[in-house]
Amino acid sequence: MTIAKEFITFFNNVIVGSAEKSETEDQIPAIIESNTVMDALSAKVSNSISKYENSIQQDFNSDQKIVVDCGSDKLTDWHLRKRGKTYNWLGSEIPDTGCVKFGCCYDITQTANVKLSAINQTTVENHQEMMNEIKQELTNQVSMVVGEADSSMEILTSAVNKVESVSIEHIKKHLKNITEQDVENSQEIVVKSLSPLRCKNQCNQAPTAGFINQSLNVEIAAENIITDIVKSITETYITMKSETETTVTTVDMKKIYIFAILSVLLIVTLYIICYFIVQLIHSVIVKKPAKAIVAHIGAIILMILVYLFWGIVVCVIRSGGGFKMMFCMF
Repeated sequence: MTIAKEFITFFNNVIVGSAEKSETEDQIPAIIESNTVMDALSAKVSNSISKYENSIQQDFNSDQKIVVDCGSDKLTDWHLRKRGKTYNWLGSEIPDTGCVKFGCCYDITQTANVKLSAINQTTVENHQEMMNEIKQELTNQVSMVVGEADSSMEILTSAVNKVESVSIEHIKKHLKNITEQDVENSQEIVVKSLSPLRCKNQCNQAPTAGFINQSLNVEIAAENIITDIVKSITETYITMKSETETTVTTVDMKKIYIFAILSVLLIVTLYIICYFIVQLIHSVIVKKPAKAIVAHIGAIILMILVYLFWGIVVCVIRSGGGFKMMFCMF
């Protein structure tokens, strides 16, 4: 960056303030936590769990009762983060498009298509196989959006590998929970979620984990596994990304002092120019110089106009003129 561009950036930050965040925020965490990716991962895990089915019980006699425990684990900051925000073409957030996406339960009015699956005991090899499928599906889903060549993909891969052992423990825990459920002989069958369930509703709708379209205990186990793994991956990814982007820079105080002095001189010069423009206009229209107070008021108004259109001015300067300058109006 040349000295001239550095000064323009410095002066622009003085006038309009510097952005707290970069203009292009990392989109990978949002992609991983999106309904599209989590639904795909959940479907992949459900298919894996179905390999270990022993038998399926679809009909329950009148004496049997199914109790769904949607979990009592405390919601963390990750669970409580608002997701799903959308924005209009002006960049303003559309109301009711961002909300908490965890801590829901299934629709209690659903009575049809509820079934349970008896699951056999699983092995370490089964857990590793499921983790490999999750890693592959997650990588494929994210790369389809950002591209395989994106620099963040390498960090994502490192984050996934770093939490692999923890993720396998999540898989082991939730599969153990589902295999210990007696779905055949108990009069009261309790299906417990060990982690907060994901909300499937839109933000302007009543909170719900949705309708059950497969075995209840398999669906809950799959959702629990994916929620815990995605939480571990995204938190680790954000930490690793932050560490990667953190660099030690030397602040050139001499340059900052010079830029500060130049900024003051530029503002004073702009005000003087505005003052003489007002005097010139007044002389042309009224045929005599304006009073000092009138000229100062006019200069202040012109300075306000310069401030309002400063973004276009900076865009024109940075465009270097020519055809690109035309897009500064939009």
